[in-house]
Amino acid sequence: MIKNLLYLTLTIVIATCLVIFQETMSNMTWLLSVDMPVTFSVFFGSYFSNLVLMNGGGAVPMVALIAIGMLAAFLIAKILLIWVSLSKPLAYGLAGAAALLAIVLLMPLAFYNLDVLAGGRSILGKIILTLYGFLSGYFFGTTLEKRGHNDQTT
Repeated sequence: MIKNLLYLTLTIVIATCLVIFQETMSNMTWLLSVDMPVTFSVFFGSYFSNLVLMNGGGAVPMVALIAIGMLAAFLIAKILLIWVSLSKPLAYGLAGAAALLAIVLLMPLAFYNLDVLAGGRSILGKIILTLYGFLSGYFFGTTLEKRGHNDQTT
C-alpha cells in the first residue's frame, strides 16, 4: 500500500513536470516566432522557474490540480476494471489522458473562457498534454501490474 502511494505520488509529479514542460515549450516557441533569442540556458532556466512558480506562486498549485484530476480518474478506472477486462497500464493510461484532457478543457470555464495553460491553447497542445497524461497513467498502471497487486490507494 505504501509503495502504491509512492508510485501514485511519483505519477502525479511526472505528469506535473510534463505539463509544465509543454507550457514552457509553448511559450518559448512563441518567443522564437517573434524573433526573440531563446537559448538552451534560457529554456532550462524558464522551465525550472516555471516548476517552482506554477507549484507555489499561485492560488492553486499545478501539482494539486493534476493530483485531483488523476485521483478522480484513477478511482473511476479502478471501479471500471471490476467490470471491464483491460490491462492495468492501458486502463490507467486512458484515465490519465482523460484527467489531463479534462483539466485543459475545463480550466477556461473557470477563468472567463481564457486558456490559462499556454501549452493547451492549440489542438496540437491539447493532444500533447493528453499524451502526457496517458504516459503518466500508463507508468502507474505498469507499476501496479509488475507487482501483481490490486491498487488499494485509489
